[in-house]
Amino acid sequence: MSQSSPSLSASAFTLLGFEPALELDEAELNRRFEHLRTQFHPDRFSQGSALERRLAVQRAADINAAFATLSNPLSRAQLYFELRGGTLNEARSMDDTAFLMQQMELREALEDARDNEARHALQRQIKQLWAKNWAHLCSAAEAASSATMDTANIQGHLQRLQFLQRFIEQIKHSLTP
Repeated sequence: MSQSSPSLSASAFTLLGFEPALELDEAELNRRFEHLRTQFHPDRFSQGSALERRLAVQRAADINAAFATLSNPLSRAQLYFELRGGTLNEARSMDDTAFLMQQMELREALEDARDNEARHALQRQIKQLWAKNWAHLCSAAEAASSATMDTANIQGHLQRLQFLQRFIEQIKHSLTP
């Protein structure tokens, strides 16, 4: 589980006016963020006391941090499970042999992808795998109640998603302009 400040863990969803959930309406998330960002922008408090200015800066930082967390599906998922009482251990090793083999195959495929066309095709393949794993995570979340949360299963899904996300970024950076 990523380390976030205690105030953010308790309030990222509520600060932006959402019930904790894995799926959020991105347009609504952006709309609420822009509204709060405008409402609490430190420039609006430039004529206030030192305390008001300091509080405005902190509030703006909290809003930005909450938006960063909720706009990233993995960060949002980690926070969601944390709020549901899950304690996920990032140091826990991946014990899914099939996925580990798939990782090695994907790395070899990236090494063999000599041009942008091949890299784009691989990127599309990885994005499909990411979407499939996200759907599995959402299904696991629906099946879980806080008392019976299968933390190992959920952690496995999150680890797969983290790998795939990093791999998508790696491919993106390997593309030549």
